[in-house]
This record gives sequence, structure tokens and C-alpha cells, in this order.
Amino acid sequence: MNRLQTDHALLDTNGFPLPLPPDPLSPIPGEVELGLTAYRAGDVAQARASLGTIAESGRTAVSGHAAMALAGVELSENGLSAGCETWLEQVAAGEDPWLGPLAVVMLSADFEEYIAGPEPLLDHLAGQLTGDLAAAREGFERSLARLEEAWENESDDTVLEQRDIARLLLGNVLIQSGDSSAALEPLSSARSHCDGLLAAYAGHLEGHVLIDLGKNERASEVLSYTFGESLPANSRADGMTRWVGIRFGEHLAGHPWMDIVTDQVEDVPAATEGTVVRDPFETACQFEALSRPALADIGLHLFPAGADFEPVHAALERLKAWSDERNDRARRLILVLHQYVDDWRDEEKTRALAELRKQLGLPNPR
Repeated sequence: MNRLQTDHALLDTNGFPLPLPPDPLSPIPGEVELGLTAYRAGDVAQARASLGTIAESGRTAVSGHAAMALAGVELSENGLSAGCETWLEQVAAGEDPWLGPLAVVMLSADFEEYIAGPEPLLDHLAGQLTGDLAAAREGFERSLARLEEAWENESDDTVLEQRDIARLLLGNVLIQSGDSSAALEPLSSARSHCDGLLAAYAGHLEGHVLIDLGKNERASEVLSYTFGESLPANSRADGMTRWVGIRFGEHLAGHPWMDIVTDQVEDVPAATEGTVVRDPFETACQFEALSRPALADIGLHLFPAGADFEPVHAALERLKAWSDERNDRARRLILVLHQYVDDWRDEEKTRALAELRKQLGLPNPR
């Protein structure tokens, strides 16, 4: 097994599982960058051909990046066209925690409504998706400054909506550029001024930044609100709930001492730390045809009574095929959830968990 973590990195000094770290960034793979280099040099046909071959090569992290690159090419050449949407749908159906949620947003009616306005935000976004992060950041910053000024002078609803989505897209590109702390203000502002899907996406990104900064209680509050906004009844869209549910569930599992967990255990009849942790995964898995990231299935199917972990193994196979990084995160999630699942009164399940740990090369936590 190609392990990205050692046992020492998985457990603290007392033998308890360490919380999952923030999702690492997912840089463009070298073979995809080659296709994008051809595109930026003006050879659109060559870029489409080479990226298309990669995108159609299987369900992997590399093919997902190639599909998003092709969405960027189509966005630049033809706008939010049917061709762009086809590639976005492939990305949304993948396992990438950065590209998947962005694709869901770009496929939504809210995005199409909010993106319209005086500033060329789609051009900046196309630049980002085709590999020019620096130009995209400069473009979003410039457009946001103009929209802020225009809103003060005109108070036009179109300007207001485009300003809010400019904040959202700027926050995303700041994270992707390695400047998470600078992303906090525009993302928090976007979440506060939007609702539904766009608020959910802003909070999903804001939660990442807060976790990265060690602000765990605040992250739990933001992700709790965000999870509610992501539900289809509120977001008016399909696809975001699982992404937010995974981040929220991972965060709860790693920090059960947070107020959001202890308050529910104290106030809700029959609530336990385990039921509070399981709830985001369980709720998220009730939805989604567009996006079905496998980590949500692991968070759900590790819990039920009995010892049948077949759905967990199926999800692990999907993640293993996607990338070593996603497979390793699944292993860590199983280890972190172990304390909520293991029950000494259920010998069959205890044996099954021990066998699962052995198969995954995981240590035995306290």
C-alpha cells in the first residue's frame, strides 16, 4: 500500500486519532499543464485533443483536472455553453474537494444570474481554470474594487449581485494561490450577503480557512449554517450537500469537545457524540445525483449496527482509483470515526473493525 501517512502521524502521544487536517490543495498535474500550455500559446485544437484524451481516460484525479481545464477552455471560447456544462458535470461527479463544489456552483441558475454584470468575471474565471492563477487573482481584485465603487454610486441590484459573487470567486482563487488568510474576509462577506447555494459554497470555503487557522469553534458554527443552506430545499440546486456534509462531519469527528457537539448531547434526547458526528453524513447521503463523493458514503456506512462494511469497501475502491491522497484521507476518516463506532458490547462489529483496520494498515487507537 502506498501510504502517505505513518502511524506516528495518525495518532497523538496518548494513542488517540488526530483530527483530519484541512483538505490539501489540488494543483494541476503536469500532463494537464502541458495541454494548457498549448492552449495559452494559442493552439486551441491541440489543447482540446490532448486534454480530451486525458479527461476520458478514467475516473481519476488527473482526468478530473483535465475535465475542468476543458471547461475553462470552453468557458473562454464559448462562455457557459453546453460543451462547458458537459465537462463541469464530469468534474462535479468526481472526488476533488476543490473542483467538485466549484463545478456544482458553475452549473447552477444562481451562478448564471449573479455572474452577469459590468465586470468580465467569467474571463477571470476562465483564466484560473486554464492555469493562470496570478492573472485571475489580479482580475478578480480589480473587478471587485470597481464593483464596490459602483455599488456606492449606483446601488444597482445587478452590481450588488456581481459584487457578491466576485467576493466568492476571489476567495476561492486566494485559497488556490496559497493565501488562505486573505480569503477569509471576502468569503465571510459573500456568505453573509448571499443565500442558498452561493452562501453554502462561500461557507464551505470559509470553513476550510477557519480550520486551517485553528479557529475550530467558529468553523463549526459556519459549517453548521452552511450545511443548512446547502440542502436542496434551501439551495434550489443539486450537488453541494455532500461536499459540505463531508467537511462538517470530518470537523465534528475530530473535535467532539466543541460546543456544537456538547450542546446537542446535553439538550437533545438520546443524542450522543456518535449521532451528532454521523448526522451530516447521513443527511447528505439522502441527496445528490450530480455529486456523490465517496467520503460521505464512508461516513455513513461505518456506523450502522452489524458488521457489514461492504459499502465502505466499495467507497474505498472508488477513492483508491481516484488518487493516493483521497484514499489516504478515507483511511484517516475511518480511524477518526473509529471511537464513535466501536462498541465492546458488539463482538462481531469489534472483530469486523479490527479486520478493516488490518486491511487498511491502520493502528489500533485507544
